[in-house]
Amino acid sequence: MFMTNFPQELVDHVIDQLYDDAPSLKSCARVCRAWLPASRFHLFAKVSLKAASMHGPASFPSACCKRLLSAIEHTPEIASCIRELEVCEGSSFHFNNPTVPATTWATTDPCLLALFKRLKNLRRLDFSATSTLYWKTLPPAFQNAFCSLLAHSPSLTYLRLHSWCLPSFTSLALLLSHCKKLKGFSLSSTTVNDDDGIEEQQHGRLRCVIEEVEGGDQCSDSIVHSANVNLEVLTLDFVSFGYLGASGWLFNEPSESSCSNVMDLSRLRELRVAHFPDISIVERLLVSVGPALEHLHLKPGCWDVQSFNLSSTTGLRSLRLTLEEVDTAMAWVIHFLSSIIQSSSSASSVLEHIGLEFYIDVKKLDGWDDLDALLSQPEFVALRHIEIGLFASPSNPDFVKVDKQFRVRERGVKVRLFQLGLKSQRSHRQLTPRISWYEG
Repeated sequence: MFMTNFPQELVDHVIDQLYDDAPSLKSCARVCRAWLPASRFHLFAKVSLKAASMHGPASFPSACCKRLLSAIEHTPEIASCIRELEVCEGSSFHFNNPTVPATTWATTDPCLLALFKRLKNLRRLDFSATSTLYWKTLPPAFQNAFCSLLAHSPSLTYLRLHSWCLPSFTSLALLLSHCKKLKGFSLSSTTVNDDDGIEEQQHGRLRCVIEEVEGGDQCSDSIVHSANVNLEVLTLDFVSFGYLGASGWLFNEPSESSCSNVMDLSRLRELRVAHFPDISIVERLLVSVGPALEHLHLKPGCWDVQSFNLSSTTGLRSLRLTLEEVDTAMAWVIHFLSSIIQSSSSASSVLEHIGLEFYIDVKKLDGWDDLDALLSQPEFVALRHIEIGLFASPSNPDFVKVDKQFRVRERGVKVRLFQLGLKSQRSHRQLTPRISWYEG
């Protein structure tokens, strides 16, 4: 056949270009045995175990997990192809439509626990829930399997926990201590309480049993490993702490919590904070991280407008502000940019990208002339790109009016306005490249 004339390296390269085209990859996998490894490598790169849309074909994650485990048992090579795993406990469709079966499965499904044991090349793990997962009430078998997955995934660089409730900072430290090469960590809609009591530890609530890979002895992991996790990316999205004063781990301060001895933020390059309960802690975090920080995404929410001490963030290259409150949106932008100017000239000399997202009726926004004048200040000499997302169509007269008000373009700065809510019009990835890499 003519296909024998093509070097296998060339065939593999062509298949690599289809990495996000599942139908084409499936077709390639059926061509011949030589095409199978490259096709399989991309087909199983990301596994998503969550309830499908109620409007689409019926797909229950427990059934999908069972089929995947069966496929791995038949073809063990598949397990090594899985580099991203997304698990969602429950289904949001069940709450809105009682006829849709609930899918509470992940913490009790033996197939998922068995799948955990077979994943050795995992790089990204996203474990979420439609209702809060309380770590203390989860079955011990799941706790052990989850910790074992983290401990036996040497390539894991990103972990996201959504809708969790952890009993203490020690329990958070326990989880993170297993992630030896973790670079990106995201907490979303999660609560970390302050239940570090002797009774908790005596009852083994914070201990996990790490299972050896090759049938070796099991070991209790009640003591957190001494190795630090050097994070480069941190996301705190709707996160609350039971005792804010115990959050010294965010500033690398010594504390009774083991978390400060596990998580090292001195090399943090990207930080995303949304609706955090205490603005002063965020400011202290910025000061603590200092010049290592390159990309910042801030979503103030209902915070009162105030200036920030940004004198330490001399390495900041990109800034993104997401605003939702009509009364404070523009004031937040003006105050934050003014803080950069007031802190020191060096703090703004390397700032290249600014992104602003206004989830507000554009008719209710004013102060564009003041914003343009601020962006034209000499302190922003390195500024190259400005992206502004508006909750309006580009054909809207107010949208057009705003677009014409930026004279900073005369200095060679590229200003791009886009409509929020459209996938094709999202801000460019170079705004926060590393966050985009970890968060997808």
